[in-house]
Amino acid sequence: LMATCAEITGTQLPDTAAEDSVSFLPALRGTADRPQRPAVVHHSINGSFAIRDGKWKLALCPGSGGWSAPGPGKEPQGSPPFQLFNLATEISEQTNLVDQHPEQVTRLTQLMEQFIANGRSTPGQPQANAVPVKLIKDAPSPKKAKPKP
Repeated sequence: LMATCAEITGTQLPDTAAEDSVSFLPALRGTADRPQRPAVVHHSINGSFAIRDGKWKLALCPGSGGWSAPGPGKEPQGSPPFQLFNLATEISEQTNLVDQHPEQVTRLTQLMEQFIANGRSTPGQPQANAVPVKLIKDAPSPKKAKPKP
């Protein structure tokens, strides 16, 4: 929204403001001839990342695919660590294509690493991340039962 408002008002945003904002004014005007953002980063409540670029979506975690209930710790036992979906052919995210398209896994992982290293997903001067960013979240450790008093 920030980049859109800036474009409407003719304001130049500094590199340190709205680092991931992309103007969608062409879409509002009906003049967009391509997606305004090449890739979208998704971040779950438990800190897991996913990235979508065109028809491909890579979830860098085992849970929340169409085959598992959304929510941390809800994935089936033995779930694969990553999930790759072709949303053009299957929007329900039922079929994990990691093994069939390792080149997409590599490409999307590298794109996420680039976004993290640059502190932004848009062109401009690299920025520091506000907090340390870990691309792949550690699996939660099993909760220990509290001893009864």
